[in-house]
Amino acid sequence: MTSTSRNLFERISVWPVAGAIITINVVLATWAKNILRLGFESAWPTLIGAIIGAALVTAILRAATGSWAKAGIASGLVALYVFYVPAIVKITGASAIVMGGMHLAAVGLLYLFWRALPKADDKFAAIASRLNLICLILLVWNVAPLVQDNIKLEQRRSAAVSTLPPMEGSAASNSPDVWHLIFDRYAADSTLLARYGYDNSDFSDALRQRGFVVSQDAFANYQRTGHSVASTMNGSMLDPMAPAMKSGQRDWVPIYRAMRDSEALRQFDRMDYRTVWAGSWWEPTRFSNIASESIQIRSRPQLTRLLIRDSALGFWKKRLSLHILDDREDQCLRSDEKFDALMKLASEDDRKLVLGHFLIPHPPFVLNADGSCKSLRTAVKTSRRDNYVDQVRFVNDRVIKLVDAILAGPRPAIIVIHSDEGPWPEPYVGNEHGLGTDPVRVPWADLTPEQMHEKFAILMAVRSPDGKAPKIMPDSPVQIYPAILKEHFGSTQQLPESRHVVFKHKRKLYDFEDISDRLGVGQAEKKKPVLAQNR
Repeated sequence: MTSTSRNLFERISVWPVAGAIITINVVLATWAKNILRLGFESAWPTLIGAIIGAALVTAILRAATGSWAKAGIASGLVALYVFYVPAIVKITGASAIVMGGMHLAAVGLLYLFWRALPKADDKFAAIASRLNLICLILLVWNVAPLVQDNIKLEQRRSAAVSTLPPMEGSAASNSPDVWHLIFDRYAADSTLLARYGYDNSDFSDALRQRGFVVSQDAFANYQRTGHSVASTMNGSMLDPMAPAMKSGQRDWVPIYRAMRDSEALRQFDRMDYRTVWAGSWWEPTRFSNIASESIQIRSRPQLTRLLIRDSALGFWKKRLSLHILDDREDQCLRSDEKFDALMKLASEDDRKLVLGHFLIPHPPFVLNADGSCKSLRTAVKTSRRDNYVDQVRFVNDRVIKLVDAILAGPRPAIIVIHSDEGPWPEPYVGNEHGLGTDPVRVPWADLTPEQMHEKFAILMAVRSPDGKAPKIMPDSPVQIYPAILKEHFGSTQQLPESRHVVFKHKRKLYDFEDISDRLGVGQAEKKKPVLAQNR
């Protein structure tokens, strides 16, 4: 190392960066563990926020210590406690009380270390220089392989997403709005009656009275939201992605990007529509990079949520039952607030495509039928059937009010209401009270026809702008946008065949198996859209 580079490195090493570097290392390490679910677009907001947070802590400590060098090391000690102590304590498996004591002991040890540092500025700077150098070396050590891995992943991901076909169509001055509402795990009427003992005919009849065609035999194209919504928003099954992802079978990111940065959004943008993406807290639909507008309500990046959960803040929030950043409460309040935002949007007179993805009646069970919040204690004591039906009843009430607002608005509108998948059949439901908790592993090949029907049978309702039956009724979600573009926007493209498939395993996301026979849908019955009737 030359004297010039050595002097530069030494100057950098005494900057107050320890807290920021330790924080960045933690963010990058957490991202690396979740890199097959979180692309860079999902990671950078948390990374920038973490750097800003570390800088603010350092600035506050500068005022307390009177020295930037001391503030840097002090912020590093704070970062060590916030991010590393909880993980070390958790490994012990001790009781909550003992863990709390261990946290306090760790704070005491870090304080004693701070007190043991020399008080003289020149001696402190020498130690700070060495500690900062260690932090910088660790940062480079972590960043280099992460960058290398991302380059490889992005090459494969781009190739996969680019295989999905384009859409076509053109809009006229009188072309209608499109409202597309997806309600995650909303069961078909047949499932609600047979498995939950709930007659949902009043809701279906209310939709029909408002001009909807409500299908009684619609099935999802895939068993999970990612695949299902990606195929819906691109008007294509996902088979074209499989060759590019042959060596990346566990990588969810191309599927998530196909959902939120889809060909449907691009096509309506090309037709000069305002595209509005109203997603959920779930990272894959939390935002869209290409929509004109993303409505984000009580949402935080997934990487941020993971960091908070595993930090000292998450530990003390849970132990002291603090209601800050409460995921269950946010999920409850978000639903009503998002409906309110869409009600307001219905009164606006610009030409628009609105996509709303709602994680209801999807668990966790946080809503009573009247929209009030259901506590965890109440939800645990209540049967799964009643918890689920309460959320269905809430959805029904708010959907009818939103539909009425759209119909009373200034613009003619195509309205599509459907679910991306049905509820998980027992005994594979797992923990349905935790936010974002996935079900247990499901042996798809061994499910009974009844269980498969419960998972794939879905709500599907479509209304044309004039209130008459659509000339082309989608047979399954993959046909929604091709049917809309063909009937209302002059597309000449053939509609995709309705197919019902599963990806075989969470480690084989792009390995598909047709399960139509298990749903009682044979090849002859895999029909293309026809003149719609109330089926």
